[in-house]
Amino acid sequence: MNRRDFLLQEMNITQWVLTKPQVLKGDAQIRLAPHIKFVVVCEEDHQHTGLFQDILRALGLNTKQYQWLNMEQAVRLALTHSPYFWLIQPKQQAVAFTKKFANQTAWHNLSWQELQQTAHKRQFWQQIEPFTLNTENDCN
Repeated sequence: MNRRDFLLQEMNITQWVLTKPQVLKGDAQIRLAPHIKFVVVCEEDHQHTGLFQDILRALGLNTKQYQWLNMEQAVRLALTHSPYFWLIQPKQQAVAFTKKFANQTAWHNLSWQELQQTAHKRQFWQQIEPFTLNTENDCN
């Protein structure tokens, strides 16, 4: 033990050693559990709205099979499987995300408020319709 460590010990000052210093640098990865089949990337929390619950039902998913993340969390994802992504983000952020996860199925809306417009809501339902049919077949 060097002099510095000895003095700190005598003064009852606890020394800490970081076991994962990369976490402080922002390198921490978020690992997605294998049962997660749907990832929503949105800054606002709309998980309990009727629209979102309808989307889960249409995809044949329960509340334990999706993950709601903000963009900061989403860029740190480490995937071992291929969930569906729904990006509710401005175009610039969505483009950066889709570059990182180029091989993933992703739907995009600029904002949750955009879905209040009939044309945008219809377009979204048309995008996910092929996946609702596949999900029903997977469950049988």
